[in-house]
Amino acid sequence: MNEGIHLSYFDRVAYRHALDGISRPYAAQRPWKVENYISKYKYLAVELNQKTGIPVPIILAVAGLESDWGTSELALYSNNHFGIKAVDWIGPNFCKYTYEFENGDWIQIMGCFRKYTLIRDSYFDFGDFLQTRTNYSYLFRIPADNLEAWAHGMWYCNYATDPQYGDKLLRVIGEYGLEGV
Repeated sequence: MNEGIHLSYFDRVAYRHALDGISRPYAAQRPWKVENYISKYKYLAVELNQKTGIPVPIILAVAGLESDWGTSELALYSNNHFGIKAVDWIGPNFCKYTYEFENGDWIQIMGCFRKYTLIRDSYFDFGDFLQTRTNYSYLFRIPADNLEAWAHGMWYCNYATDPQYGDKLLRVIGEYGLEGV
């Protein structure tokens, strides 16, 4: 019995692009701010991957979403590219209004976030943040090449309150070809 063809998320994205007649390299398809961000910070994602085992596409997708590819208020005023809050943080912080998903609704709250001197510090603190908290230990049992499990695991481990966070990470990875970075 033929049960149909089962494609991974990334194969489906590649197939969709093929159907759309897109044959240019991913870099040519990325918006300027995405390509610029990847060009500037890919080396930090690679270094962090080598230190922690967190997949490069996950690092870049989280940083891109959380910092709007380095253009958000949080990124510009605090060098925080991962949206890490200042809970149990001894150091400078930056407070601003943000949205959280609670009890089935989006609510606006005043949130305080970690502030860094250098963007590099934000990257390596992201790695430390995931490695030193027990709720994220599950992630490090996932093979690095299983980006779907890593993406959904980020939400499952409570990195973000958005119930669509895993899907958003996968969309960014697929749309911008981050699995090939």
